Amino acid sequence: ETWLWLDANISASTTASLPVTVPDSITSWTATAFVMSDNLGLGLVSAPPKLTVFQDFFLSLNVPPYIIRGELLILEVNLFNYLPQELEVMVIVAESESFEFVFLDNDLSMPSTQRVSVRSQDSTTVLFPIKPRILGEMPIYVKAVSSISSDAVIQKVLVKPEGIPRSFSKSLFLELAPTEHRLSKEIVFTFPPNVVQGSKRAEVAVVGDILGPSIAGLESLIQMPYGCGEQNMIHFAPNIYVLQYLTKTRQAAEDIRSKAISFMRQGYQQELSYQRRDGSFSAFGDFDNSGSTWLSAFVLRCFLQARPFISIDPGVLSRTAAWLAGQQRPDGAFLEPGSVIHTELQGGLDGPVALTAYVLTALLEEQTFTNQYQDTVSKALAFLEVKLASGISSNYSLCLVAYALSLTNHSSANTALTELINRADIHDNVMSWRSSSSGLSESWQPRSSGIEMAAYVLLTLFKLAMVDQAIPLMKWLIVQRNHLGGYGSTQDTIVALEALSWYAGMSGSAAIDLAVEVVRTPSGTEARFRIDSTNYLLSQSKEIEAEGDIHIQVFAEGRGFALFQLNVFYNLESEWLSRRPREIAGQEAFDLSVDITADAGNMDHFTIIVCTRLLENAGINRTGMVLMDVGLLSGFVLAQEGVKTGDLVKKVETSPGSVLLYLDSVSHSPVCVHIPTMRDFKVAHVQDAVVLVYDYYEPLRKAERTYNSEALRKMAACSFCGADCSLCGGRGAQVSGGPSLTQGAAYVSAALLLLSLVSAF
Repeated sequence: ETWLWLDANISASTTASLPVTVPDSITSWTATAFVMSDNLGLGLVSAPPKLTVFQDFFLSLNVPPYIIRGELLILEVNLFNYLPQELEVMVIVAESESFEFVFLDNDLSMPSTQRVSVRSQDSTTVLFPIKPRILGEMPIYVKAVSSISSDAVIQKVLVKPEGIPRSFSKSLFLELAPTEHRLSKEIVFTFPPNVVQGSKRAEVAVVGDILGPSIAGLESLIQMPYGCGEQNMIHFAPNIYVLQYLTKTRQAAEDIRSKAISFMRQGYQQELSYQRRDGSFSAFGDFDNSGSTWLSAFVLRCFLQARPFISIDPGVLSRTAAWLAGQQRPDGAFLEPGSVIHTELQGGLDGPVALTAYVLTALLEEQTFTNQYQDTVSKALAFLEVKLASGISSNYSLCLVAYALSLTNHSSANTALTELINRADIHDNVMSWRSSSSGLSESWQPRSSGIEMAAYVLLTLFKLAMVDQAIPLMKWLIVQRNHLGGYGSTQDTIVALEALSWYAGMSGSAAIDLAVEVVRTPSGTEARFRIDSTNYLLSQSKEIEAEGDIHIQVFAEGRGFALFQLNVFYNLESEWLSRRPREIAGQEAFDLSVDITADAGNMDHFTIIVCTRLLENAGINRTGMVLMDVGLLSGFVLAQEGVKTGDLVKKVETSPGSVLLYLDSVSHSPVCVHIPTMRDFKVAHVQDAVVLVYDYYEPLRKAERTYNSEALRKMAACSFCGADCSLCGGRGAQVSGGPSLTQGAAYVSAALLLLSLVSAF
């Protein structure tokens, strides 16, 4: 934990005093400092001092960050007595509308209050079983009072609805023609059966700019992890296209610029940790066996695009470009020595065609590298020409080839584009393309490969000055975004935003003057928004009532265009997965099973065994990177021994309530992962947890299961009191002995910059 960073100008003085208030926690803080001087250079603290924050008597709560509705929380109140005498303490939990006390003992007339003795230099734990009444934040206020000392703590626990989270987004492009002054459009959303009561939520949002939703969501454009070298770039690349757009349109927007540059600098520093000693980049840096041609090209291109906005080390660029050039075969194609992360791009039907086109786009990004590697570029172009002439079967590969050729104004670019147009599926005057491994999907979202292909075609049309033909595709791409402002994964989000940024620069958003009204049938007006030249970059939103099915009409009046989005969130009952219709089950890409094992009588430790394999209907023989998101049962965390990493599991991340595993790939052969867990919090009547397995670069290629332990599901609050449970036995308050404090409290060290510690400069 880090408390604070401070800086001060000492000037001619040799000391500086910076008063601060210590956080309200029992811990210790380690103070470090450095100083810069024109005359004497850099000075450091030789022996960092430690500040101990201490109380003679205090309490702490051991509660999880969240629980699920229907569960019972056994509130643990830990009392610590450093005083020289024993204390008689009254522990009081304030009554609240957010929860109710569970009467475990009919003789307890005041379940919110317990008396307990705490010996000197000792600790004691008092238990209060409570049951949430509401969803959302549940504040818990606890006070401990003795004749000598007292303490109080307030802590919040999030109460989530049970079931499986789902979301839906529907966007509209509201465009008023010069001859129009008013238009209306309609959206209808019907909730599926088996929705968890109280889990429904809906909001409407409007913004007057093509990039507006993505600018608003720069911090988190996709609902996915960022734990490898490619995924980290979602923090980096989108900011480039936002800044390019602001620069092209000469907009100040200093707050947006500042935020985007800050994200880029953070992303850049983090990405350098994935560069290998040979100059290449890979998903996990030097922990991988080899660098990745695809990822190295991706990073090189983005770093080159970022140079106008932040400082990029030229040595990083040169070493990466040199490594890439070394991966080229004599025929001009590029090899991939690294792991196949993105199946469609690195291992498609046309072999190295897509990868070669992708690397070529990186080397063409800046003229310096194009000139330096002219022979490499020429051979790659010749290879693509030959492949195009002989026929490219994959739509995905052909999209990349068309874009790469358009960057050089190559005559074959039009040939590739014409072939793509001939292959396109046309719906509502909009072209779309299917990849070789699309498969079926029940989702409202297009597949990530479809978004990528549309974006590459859009970029190609722009480079070939065919803007008029691009407008329908651009409008389609605009309205496919999720509620965060991104798309399905890293690559489709980044390529789509790059394409949209070019068109946003020609949109004339600043001339907008629109009034937007949202009317719900039959209740009437739900929201009104005004969009003009002062706020068109700002995403405006409002939550609307969502108990019944949603039927809204959107009216726009004035001039210009706006993007409207309806976002709906709800949970499905867990039982839905076990009795889901056969046609939905047939759309899953993975076989998935979840089991748990535990020692007899030990309810504090168990192992989750997750087994999966790729199904034949997935359309591919092996995936790229797969994520296994394992939800944990309430009260449990990953055990200290953790999950072993190796050829299958490349990385393990934890967050409250889940363990995330990065799998190298999954084929038709089954693989199993063992996840040891241990109890960290006391929760009874445990609800189901969810396990999700999905292909990172095609998230709709997935499978989902719920699991539970029958013993944990039926476990009552009294089970946590031990063999002699006075809460359940009619003898008053239950008190369990805590750890001895004779060796002192446990302290957490943290960094604190205090320049007042440095003198003599």
